[in-house]
Amino acid sequence: MPRKLTIQPHLTLEELEMGYRQAISAITRTHYQVIWLLSRGKTTAEVAEVTGFGLKSCFT
Repeated sequence: MPRKLTIQPHLTLEELEMGYRQAISAITRTHYQVIWLLSRGKTTAEVAEVTGFGLKSCFT
């Protein structure tokens, strides 16, 4: 079973969402999406499914 990651709250959920939605680079947008989803309490399995990443990619 995938473990739940703990995200340090450097940015609010609103700031993470704004970064995700306003990112120009696809790479930056995906990074924001992963952090935003994990911060909202999604599991690594759920994030991997939504983003198309493997589970290991969500840990790095």
